[in-house]
Amino acid sequence: MIFDEITLYNFGLYEGRQSIKLTPPAPNKPIILIGGLNGGGKTTFLDALQLVLFGPHAKCSNRGSLAYSEYLSRCIHRQSEMGEAGIELSFRHTVEGVEEHYHLSRFWRLSGSSCKERFEVRKNGLAEPTLADNWATQVEEFFPANIAHLFLFDGEQIEAYASQHDSSALIGAAIQNLLGLDMVDQLEKDLLVYERRKRSEDKDAPRHAEITTAQEAVRDLRRRVDAMKQERAALQTHRLDKQLRALQKSEEEYRRLGGGLYDQRDAIEGRRSGAVQQIKDGETALRDYAGGAAPLLLVRALLESAEIRDQHEEECRRARELAGALRARDQAALKHLRRESADKKAVDALRNFFDADRAEREAMGKKDSNLDMTSEVRSDLHLLLRGDLNELRTDATKLLAQQEKRRAHEEQTRIEYESIPDSDALEQIGKDREELRSDIIALEATLAAMEQDIERQQRELERREQALALLLEADAKDKGQRDDRSRILRHSGKVRKTLQAFRYTVIARHVRRIEELVLESYQQLLRKTGLVTRLSINPEHYALTLYGRDDDPLSAERLSAGERQLLAIALLWGLAKASGRPLPTAIDTPLGRLDSVHRLHLVERYLPFASHQILLLSTDEEITGEYHERLRPWIGHTYQLAHDDTIGATRIATGYLPSEEAA
Repeated sequence: MIFDEITLYNFGLYEGRQSIKLTPPAPNKPIILIGGLNGGGKTTFLDALQLVLFGPHAKCSNRGSLAYSEYLSRCIHRQSEMGEAGIELSFRHTVEGVEEHYHLSRFWRLSGSSCKERFEVRKNGLAEPTLADNWATQVEEFFPANIAHLFLFDGEQIEAYASQHDSSALIGAAIQNLLGLDMVDQLEKDLLVYERRKRSEDKDAPRHAEITTAQEAVRDLRRRVDAMKQERAALQTHRLDKQLRALQKSEEEYRRLGGGLYDQRDAIEGRRSGAVQQIKDGETALRDYAGGAAPLLLVRALLESAEIRDQHEEECRRARELAGALRARDQAALKHLRRESADKKAVDALRNFFDADRAEREAMGKKDSNLDMTSEVRSDLHLLLRGDLNELRTDATKLLAQQEKRRAHEEQTRIEYESIPDSDALEQIGKDREELRSDIIALEATLAAMEQDIERQQRELERREQALALLLEADAKDKGQRDDRSRILRHSGKVRKTLQAFRYTVIARHVRRIEELVLESYQQLLRKTGLVTRLSINPEHYALTLYGRDDDPLSAERLSAGERQLLAIALLWGLAKASGRPLPTAIDTPLGRLDSVHRLHLVERYLPFASHQILLLSTDEEITGEYHERLRPWIGHTYQLAHDDTIGATRIATGYLPSEEAA
C-alpha cells in the first residue's frame, strides 16, 4: 500500500485547501520529511490520516470521549466561512499482482446544531457507492484499524511501551488483533453469558398461571378488536355512505341548474369577449379591404364595355391616321399602273376600290372619341379584367366566409353566456355541497385513524397470540428442555476449555516469531548485542522479559531513557513486521527525547528501513544538521508546515525547515 496524495481542507490548523504529494520518487527514497514547529500541525496531520481512513473508528489524539459529530465540528478551521472541512486521500493497493487506485473523500459541514458528513470512495477513477457504504469493513483489507497504532504513532509517547504494564498491553492487543483472537474471546464470553442465562432459568416453575393470564389478555384484546371493527363498519355504512349519496344528489342538482357553466363562467366570459373582438377585427379587415380595388367587382360589366369602346375608338384613331397616307399611296399606285400601260378596266376597278376603302376609313375617322384612354390606363384595365378582379373576388369570398364563421362563433358564445345561471340560484346548493364535502373529509379522516388503531391492535393481538403459542409450546416441552439444559451446560464448559487451549497454543506458536522479530529489531537499533541477548513474551499475560549477557532477567526500568524508547520502537517495528502487511508508516516527533547517540542509531538503522514509505513529522530540533545529512540519501520529498500565529493558520510549503536549509 502506498499513500500518493493527501489534501486537507479547512482541517484543524490548516486553512483553505492544501495538498501534499506523498509518493516516494524511488524505492531507495522512501522518506517523506515534513518539518514543523511545535503547535504547527504535525499531530493534526497524523490525525488526518487516521480520520480519513477510519472515520468514526479513528483513534485521534484529541478526541477523548467526544461524540463523532462533535469531534468533526471542532476540527473545522475557525476561520472557515462555509463551516465546512474535509480530507481527501489517494492511495494504491496491490492484490494478487494487480494494482488498484483508490481516492477517499471525507467532507463534513455544520448544519444547525449538528454536523453532517459526506464520504465518497472512487476506485480506479469510478465512484463506488457500495464500497463507501461498507468502508468500515472494506478498510480492514487495506489497513486494519486495530493495528493502525503499529504504523501511525507519536514518537514522544511510545517510551511508555517499554514499561512492564504498557508493553504487555501493547503486545497483548497486537497479538489479539494479528491472530484474530478477539473472535475467540468473544465466543468464550458469549458462552459464559449463555451458561448464566441457562442456570438462571427456573426449570421447575409451573407455567399455568402465566398461560392463563396470557389467554385472558388475548381474549380481551380480540373482543376489543371486534368492537372496533363493528364501530368502523357502522361509521362507514350509516354515516359516510349516507353523506356520499347526499353529495351525489347535490352534485346532480348542481349540474342540472347549470352549475357546470357557472363554475366555468370566467372561461365562458373570456370566450365571449374574444368572439366579439374577433367580429370587430373581421369588420375592420373588410373595411380595409373595401378601401382598395374591391368595389370594382360591382362594375365589371361597365369595365368590359369600356374596354370594347376603347378598342373601337382605337380603330377610329388608326383610320384617321391612315387616311392621308392611303390617298398618296392610291394615287401613286394608279399612276404607276397607267405608266405601265395597265388595262384600263383593271385600273378603274382598282381606283373604285381605293376610293371606297378611303371613304369608309374617313367616315370611321370622323366619329367622336369619348374615352380617349392612355396606354397606361388601357394596360391597367386589361390587368383588372384578366386577373386582378378574379383574385379580388377570391379574397373577398374568403374574408366574407371567415366573418360568417366569426358571427356563428359569436352567436354560440352568446347563447352559452346567456345560459350561465345566476349566482343566487346556486348559492344555497353550493353551500350544502361544500358542507357535505367537509363532513365527508372529516369522516374519512376518522375512519383512517380508526383503521390505524385497528391495525395496531391487530398487530398486538398477533404478538400476544404468538407469545401464548410459545408459552404453550414451552410448557409442552418443559421436561425435555430440562434435560437439554443440563447437556448444553456440560458441553459449553468443554467448549470453553477447548477454546482456552486453542488460544494458548496459537499464541505460544506465534509469540516465538514475534520474540525473534522484536529482538532482531532491538539489536539492530542498539548494535550492542551484549546488552540484551534474549527476550521472551509470556503467552498468558504477554509480559515482556529481557535477558542480559548472563541470561539473567533484565528489568526494562534498568535501561536508560534512550534505550527504553528504542525498545518501544523495536516493539512496534517487530509487531509491524509480524503483521505481514506492507503498510506505510507515519511517525510524529520520531526522535522524541533521545540523546544524540541514540538519535543517530535511530536515523541510521530504523528510519530508512521502517517501511517502503515513511512519513516523518519532525520539529526543528530533531532531524537537523548531521541527522538530516545522514538521512538525506533516503529522502524523497520535503515539506514544511509554516504556522502564522497572527491568523492562527498553517500553510504547507515545499522544502524543509528554513533553519535546516540554511545549515
